[in-house]
Amino acid sequence: MKRVCLTLSTLLLGVLCLAACAPAKAAATPQTPSQETLAQGNTAFAEQLYGHLVEADRNTFFSPHSISSALAMTYGGARENTAREMKAALHFQLDPSQLHPAFKALNATLADGMAPSGQKLNIANALILTGGDVSPEYKQILEENYAAEIFPGDLGAINGWVKQKTEAKIEKILDDLDPNSVCVILNAIYFKGIWERRFEKSRTQEAPFKRSAADALNVPMMHQKEEFKLLSQEDFQAIAMPYKGKAFSMVVLLPRQVEGLGALEAKMTAQSLSQWLSALDGQRPQKVLLYLPRFKLETSYDLAAPLKKMGVRDAFDMDRADFRGMGWPQGKLFISQVKHKAVVEVNEEGTEAAAATAVEMATKSMPAPPEVFRADHPFLFLIRHDATGTLLFMGRMMNPGQK
Repeated sequence: MKRVCLTLSTLLLGVLCLAACAPAKAAATPQTPSQETLAQGNTAFAEQLYGHLVEADRNTFFSPHSISSALAMTYGGARENTAREMKAALHFQLDPSQLHPAFKALNATLADGMAPSGQKLNIANALILTGGDVSPEYKQILEENYAAEIFPGDLGAINGWVKQKTEAKIEKILDDLDPNSVCVILNAIYFKGIWERRFEKSRTQEAPFKRSAADALNVPMMHQKEEFKLLSQEDFQAIAMPYKGKAFSMVVLLPRQVEGLGALEAKMTAQSLSQWLSALDGQRPQKVLLYLPRFKLETSYDLAAPLKKMGVRDAFDMDRADFRGMGWPQGKLFISQVKHKAVVEVNEEGTEAAAATAVEMATKSMPAPPEVFRADHPFLFLIRHDATGTLLFMGRMMNPGQK
């Protein structure tokens, strides 16, 4: 039997530039129950996946929203047990008839949060036909709920689309295609946010970052004294650094002990993370002496093994996979690989972040002394949409000198 491949890829890019601005507040779009349920499920998936991606003494960075979006589009073609497994592992609490419209509404809400502030958030999807076809019903799901562009193309067209949508921050998502590839599904997000309060270059100085109690290296440490929401717990601090319009923010969770990140990660569940962020949101801004390292890192992951451990099994099994929603008989189309790449750079001018995920499928064939927040040892960091709780990026910084 002729072997046929279906490759589904998702790409997310964020560019968050730091600059001074007026403290204008963006008008919030009311969140629907479906959006709230979707965001909660996506956070639960992000937290669980984070646990599978963390490696000892290594930096971690990925885009939960990108991966959830790609797999949601894949899920749109899954049926029976394949669909049940994906729904459970991805923490999709909505039925398909609600899930896909919820993604559409959530993406619109994310875009609305940027509009008043002059910032930029573009979310794009595509179905590139590379040698075959999928069902009209599946195309309709992608067109109506993900505004997917549908057109024929090859590897060059795929990587060209990625480069264009990420403004050349990511050159390519795939190195090759199977000779019998049918199509590629792409999701891209470009995010350019501006810090409400920027870091002054003149204040950046070399300072030690303690990778462990016995190991440190000098890194450029950015510094500012401004008002931020700060949460102080017995074993960690959390700070929220808002972007212009206050719709998005970067949150850093800093253990009090140099080697306390592992213990903090062990305590982190979807519920505890939500509780910490909610408590942080409830704080009043206060003067903080903030120290944050300048860093850049790149990551690359093969997500097949983590997803299998999380319960997505039949989708990878050539005999059991059921993607009849894409117009292929059961056992003829299966996921052969899921790849994710991410890049983030934090400096005085801004934060640039990019991520890409590829899923390949194949057939069988208050006034007071300032608090101090000194991120000079390993920490967790998030970039989120505050109103919905959507996590665009999630990671850990173990070593600013490690690319």
